[in-house]
Amino acid sequence: MHLLKLFQTRSKLFYVFLILLGLVSSLTNVAILMQINIALGGKPLIDFGHYNYIAFIVMIVVSFFTTLFFQGYMAVLTNSIMYSLELSVIEKVRNASFNSFEKLGSNRLYAAISDARVLSRVPQVFVSILTASVTLACSLLYLFSISLWGGLMLLALMGLLLVVYMVRNNKLERDQNKVRDLQDGYYASLRELLMGFKQVRVSGRRNKTIFEQFILANRGKAKSLNTKVSKGFVINELIGVYCWYIVLGVIIFLMPLLFKISLIQLAVFITSVLFMMSPVTQLIVFVPSLTGFKIALNRIDQIDKALVEDALPAVKELAPAKTFDSLRFRNVLYQHGADEANTFRLELDDLTISRGEIIFLTGGNGSGKTTFINLLTGLYKITAGSIYIDGKVAGWEDMAVFSNNMAIVYSDQYLFSENYDGYDLSDKNTLMQSFAGMFNLDGILRYDEKKNTFQTALSRGQQKRLALLLALLEDKPILILDEWAAEQDPPNRREFYTEWLPLIRNMGKTIIAISHDDDFYHHADRVIRFDYGRISSDSALPALQES
Repeated sequence: MHLLKLFQTRSKLFYVFLILLGLVSSLTNVAILMQINIALGGKPLIDFGHYNYIAFIVMIVVSFFTTLFFQGYMAVLTNSIMYSLELSVIEKVRNASFNSFEKLGSNRLYAAISDARVLSRVPQVFVSILTASVTLACSLLYLFSISLWGGLMLLALMGLLLVVYMVRNNKLERDQNKVRDLQDGYYASLRELLMGFKQVRVSGRRNKTIFEQFILANRGKAKSLNTKVSKGFVINELIGVYCWYIVLGVIIFLMPLLFKISLIQLAVFITSVLFMMSPVTQLIVFVPSLTGFKIALNRIDQIDKALVEDALPAVKELAPAKTFDSLRFRNVLYQHGADEANTFRLELDDLTISRGEIIFLTGGNGSGKTTFINLLTGLYKITAGSIYIDGKVAGWEDMAVFSNNMAIVYSDQYLFSENYDGYDLSDKNTLMQSFAGMFNLDGILRYDEKKNTFQTALSRGQQKRLALLLALLEDKPILILDEWAAEQDPPNRREFYTEWLPLIRNMGKTIIAISHDDDFYHHADRVIRFDYGRISSDSALPALQES
């Protein structure tokens, strides 16, 4: 991705306006330089005679207000681009496939948001470089008009010094990329520490390993490399500053020997070079920024490409949940992983789920239960085969839309701190109150009236019961439960199988639950066992074959 891609949404008039701002600012600065040199006795390009002082004041006023307007405009543009980039990344995340999201990891997405903030400075830096370049070019042209050979020698010397600077900067750019890679690893380790705090805190060995071998080692490498890069930029900046002493030395001592140049012309050259120091210094200072922008933009571009792979159409307001009669998986294959050693395959020859069933899914770790749930909910895209909804073939996009008919409680269910579904969770909601009583949550839930939310500082079993309550408030025809009962105490587990599931089915729900509680399997209509990516048994298959 090119830096100018950031401006793609702007009209052509925007570019004209941007260039005009830079030109007006640059040309007024150069005009001020000319007025100073006229006062020193230099050769005037434009002479206002006795009114030169008025022209000088007018140019200062024009320069001031142009710069003031320009800086305000840059502030607006900077924030506009930053927020556009952030929202662009988030928009792609919300429409990305679960597979793409898994590959990226949240740490890289957090880093992308940081990169968007880095890129917010692009407009200001871009136009500052434009202004500095125009000012420098006009100043050199002015020097050429005074002494062609002197101007050419000065240009050649500045070009040589610039080449030295750029060669050094290319090496620093490679080191900056390495620092950025270390930052990704640091975010990943930090996330592990924060998300798995309990597991880390109770194990001295784990605590020491994650800190010393990952976080501390990563920060040590980053610190060393960052220090090296910072020193490199300091040297580059010093080279840029002290080069001016060389340039001034050449003007003062060498130019009078090589060219026929008067004292007045020499004074004009010195004044012009001093005037050029600011724009050239700006160019030197902003080169590291361009390097940082390039790195940030390339990384955002990589994330964009990863997120749009298998992306779904933009999420729209979906129609209310509707009932269904059957879901059928016919010759379905899902394959995860590219190489044979790490490939997982889920194969479903013929599986039908009918409305109103209570189905338990069971099997060992890695048998395919969770993968099947991800196919069912449209998070994964099948590799081959067909899925039918009420006898009609449903593509992946259709399944993603159909997932709006499903309420899901995952084994690692996250309870949101905000009420994104907009439910009325107050005592006025009699349905919610009845669920709270049924799930033994009376007196446990703490309602925040201001936010219309429940506090989530509960035990894990209580959190899962609250998650089930919220899932039922969604009023979806299909309820999917991923090892829901695993963290319940014996009384609540028993009630779940013997009382709650039948009541939920009587509400018109189809229930699909991953369960390992074989003592309660007789409460299901079907028990489907997965082994090594295939269905090894289905209690309803014989009945289906007879029919």
